[in-house]
Formats: sequence, C-alpha cells, structure tokens
Amino acid sequence: MFADLLNSTSALPWKIGNTVIPAKRMPLLMGIVNVTPDSFFDGGKHNSPADAFEHAIFLVEQGADILDIGGESSRPGSAPVSEQEELDRVCPVVESLAQFAHIAEISGNNPRKFFISVDTTKAKVAEECMRLGANIINDISACQMDAQMPAVVARTQAAVVLNHMRGNFGTMQQDFKPYANVVAEVCEELDMRAKALITAGVEPSRICIDPGIGFGKSVQDNIDLMKSLDRMLQLGYPVLLGSSRKSYISGIHGLENSDRLIPTVSAGLIAALQGVSALRVHDVREAKESILYLEALKSNGTV
Repeated sequence: MFADLLNSTSALPWKIGNTVIPAKRMPLLMGIVNVTPDSFFDGGKHNSPADAFEHAIFLVEQGADILDIGGESSRPGSAPVSEQEELDRVCPVVESLAQFAHIAEISGNNPRKFFISVDTTKAKVAEECMRLGANIINDISACQMDAQMPAVVARTQAAVVLNHMRGNFGTMQQDFKPYANVVAEVCEELDMRAKALITAGVEPSRICIDPGIGFGKSVQDNIDLMKSLDRMLQLGYPVLLGSSRKSYISGIHGLENSDRLIPTVSAGLIAALQGVSALRVHDVREAKESILYLEALKSNGTV
C-alpha cells in the first residue's frame, strides 16, 4: 500500500523558456522574494533591490529552482501599488538576477540553473520583466485583472502560472461566496482561464495552474483542495501549489499557535505525492530536504 502511494501520480511537463521540465514526481521549488514592506510573512525583510537580490541568491544556494519576485502584497486587506512603484521595486531585482545568471553561465561558475518569475497582475510590469530576463509570469488573478496580460504572455512566450481567485486580494476573504463544490468549481474556472489564454495565442505547454490556496477560501475549502490536487492534473496542465505559511493553517484545530513551518513542509510532501510540478515556498532548505527524503523513498536503486 505504501509503495502504491509512492508510485502514484506523476507531474506533467512544463515549458519554461526553451527548456521543457520533464514529467517527474519531484516538484521544482519556487523561492519567494517579496520586495515589499507589507507581505504577510516576510514583508520588509528584503525591501530594497540589493537585499532582495542577496536573499534570492541565498535561496538558489538552498535549492530554489525558480525565484518568484513580487513587488505588491497579495495578503487579504492589502492596499494596491501603482504600476510605477511596482516597476521600481521588481525590475532592478529581475535585471540583476538575469545578469548574474548570464555571467555565471558563460564563466562556468553556475552549478545550479534557476528561472526567474515575476509575481504581478500588471501587463506592463510583466512585459518589462520579461524583457529584462524573466522566464515566468505568475499572475494571481489568472490574467483577469489586466486585459492586456494574455497578449503579453503570448507575445513574450512566457511560461505562466494561473492562480485561482475570486474578487481581488483586498477583499477576497471578506466578500467571497461559499462554494457548492470547491474542487469542481476551481477546476472549471482554471480550465476556462487556460483556454482563454490559448485562444489569445499562448502555447498550452507553457501554462501551469494553481488552485489558489488561501485566496478567498475557507479553511475547509483549502483542505478539500489539498486533498484533490491530483484531480487538477486531469485538466492537462502542470500544477503549482502555494501554501507556504498561509494563515488558514492556524484555523486547523491544534495549530492555532503554529509558526506554520512544519504544516507547510507536510503540505509540500502531500502535494508531491499527488503529482504537483512546483511548490512556492518561503523556506527553501526545509522544502528541499523533505523532497530529497521523499525521492530516496521512491527510488528503486541505491540511495
């Protein structure tokens, strides 16, 4: 029975830049780099381009495969940031990381390749970051907040993450309507958004979907989605999970005072067993070690 669990669903391939991430069980790790003063977990810790760059390189050294650079907090109740302010926050970090990767590659001193993602809902920010060397557009609105975003994704040939959310991140936890069937509804809405991007000219292999844990959902909704990640693979797109340190964890009985690290690591392992392609995490080292351990368990050869 345990062997069956280890040999369960495999992840789907995902095209990022010119690289096709092959179908495999072990997920990529997307390290979170918030260049903001108010993000829910680490707001203000890396609130300058220099500090954010240093933190990003630290995450790569810990095992991050993707660096997700964000200049606007999406925590419930957060205030919007102007386009120019977001550009000023994220563009220097993206440019520095792209230059670092290029120099390291041509010098032969880059033992770990990494991709650069921009966490934004603004088309201009996404397009400028892609021009500077980003590879992925991570849009928490599934490309709905800015009507120009689908065209930018298609034109830049970006890989894209479509996150499920209803409403906006300022009010999503106050104004959301209860789901009749959260798994079915999230799958249906993500499928609709993916098809809209394909219609706009986006290559299907570049699309990744995210169930939007914590985005306008109850504690039980989030748990139901966590138990059904493998069902989302039936849509035909790789799945990314962003559950790191999120507040719904504290709504679970007995975890009210948790720092949410151990539940986050546990969620990552559960997601990996269901075939998720990427985990978006604050704590890269802990996630990496847990995934390496799981990989050893499922290996048929020598450890």
